[in-house]
Amino acid sequence: MARLHHDADADTDNDRYAERQFVQDEEEHEKEEDEDKDRESRSGFASTPAPLSPIVSSSGADIETGQQGNNNGNSNDNDSEGEVEPVVTPKTWVVAMILSAGYGLSFWPIPAVSAVGELLVAEEFGEDVTAANWFVPAWTIAITVCFMICGSNTDVLGRRWFLVGGNLVCTVGHVIIATARSAHQMTAGLAVEGFGAACCQMAAFALPELLPNKWRHIAVVIADATIYVAVTVAPATARYAYESGAWQWNFGAPAVFQFLSFLGLYFLYFPPALPAGLPLRRALAEIDYPGIALFVLGAVPVLTGIVWAGIYTSSSNAHVVAPLTVGGVFLTHGWALHPLTPPRIFTASRGRDFTAPVLALTVANMFYYSSSILWPTMIAVQLAVPQGLRWQWQLTGAVFVTVLFGALLGLATPRNRGAMLAFVFVSQAGLGWALYLSIMLAQMGVEQRDLGISGGVAGAFRFAGGAVVTSVYRTILNKQLSHWTPRLISTTALSAGLPAAELPLLIQTLSSSLGGAVPAGTPPAVAAAATEALKQA
Repeated sequence: MARLHHDADADTDNDRYAERQFVQDEEEHEKEEDEDKDRESRSGFASTPAPLSPIVSSSGADIETGQQGNNNGNSNDNDSEGEVEPVVTPKTWVVAMILSAGYGLSFWPIPAVSAVGELLVAEEFGEDVTAANWFVPAWTIAITVCFMICGSNTDVLGRRWFLVGGNLVCTVGHVIIATARSAHQMTAGLAVEGFGAACCQMAAFALPELLPNKWRHIAVVIADATIYVAVTVAPATARYAYESGAWQWNFGAPAVFQFLSFLGLYFLYFPPALPAGLPLRRALAEIDYPGIALFVLGAVPVLTGIVWAGIYTSSSNAHVVAPLTVGGVFLTHGWALHPLTPPRIFTASRGRDFTAPVLALTVANMFYYSSSILWPTMIAVQLAVPQGLRWQWQLTGAVFVTVLFGALLGLATPRNRGAMLAFVFVSQAGLGWALYLSIMLAQMGVEQRDLGISGGVAGAFRFAGGAVVTSVYRTILNKQLSHWTPRLISTTALSAGLPAAELPLLIQTLSSSLGGAVPAGTPPAVAAAATEALKQA
């Protein structure tokens, strides 16, 4: 059987092997692409050709990417094993940590505003609490659009400036949020943050390029590691900062660290400028501009209409119908040399390689938003990775656990918070399992040249699902609250001796402040009874 050029002499020493990794040209890569994928599945990791080497400085390959052999004089041992020992330099690990930090910091505002957003609107800004309904959707819509546009084009234009620029844009977003004086400014800051976050979160497929393919599943976990810091620390610090009257620092401090990530990538991260080997002018000419326009014109109105559906009680409201209708008119069609969503990645292996993991990723990710939207509202009113076979069953089991315990959160009451915390923990454990499986499988289901497209499409699906499910959860929550809050407060307050004429003001005040305030002059017994009724609602 024919072998790849840089595998032809498997018995030569490692110095010659390493040298060939960096002198292969683009023509050889294109000619041997299919066999390279086959060799990857046999050996456990692939030696990525030089044009796709993720880190190259002006002085050469000063950061090894795990493709180079370990030149320790034991070439016979390596040859006997049929595999070259991967080597990753300390500088590569530093870049990997910076990419991970930028990833997590770009997500920081979501758990933070989910924890205190409504309180800020009601008490700090003095506005209607419903203005907070746009906080998370503004971020998810922005990241959905930017993920699709930028993710696909990193395969043509390179990853460097997308990731470097993304950290800078997120820094600006943090500053806008930290200096917000109104709900509109905070929404604008979250939208800016979302655009930058899409580029920062391309680390999920840029970081695995720094490590050998046999470690790709580990690289996906490293990329996402700081997300755990964000979702664990941000809600706690947000509430503490809010109670301390210094909520701005919960966004100001991340701005400082995000800027440091920007500087680190600017000075250390040098992937190939044009991975496809095209001249810049030709690469720009071959971008799918019609696809970008159609996606923006179609996705933004549709997602906006879905969000409006969660705010207005009637789905026939013009705010809901008009965007959905306009967005639905724009269908993606036509032809481009580098389309945003090439059909081949969806049809590979009848959808098993890429489409199925992406759909699982979309569904599993919805359960994070369920706990980040519903659970903080309850609190406000006081209430492994696959290394072998059977990944299909792992993914099925992880999604099942996430869905089951996520659904059990519907049993929440003010008296069973312990059980609900346990259900949140188990559901989110299943979520993490499913997310990593889905992300890694989506990457492995496409060829190396489509890795950016894979990340862009998967990210767009993931966060579009988040935008949709945010609206669904908001709709359910708002309608149930509007149904039960007046009923329970009326019964309780009237029984406690409140005059009927004062009841509407009490209901409005309690609802808008999430139980944090009652009208002046309300008897303490009535206030206590009405607040308890709101908790039950």
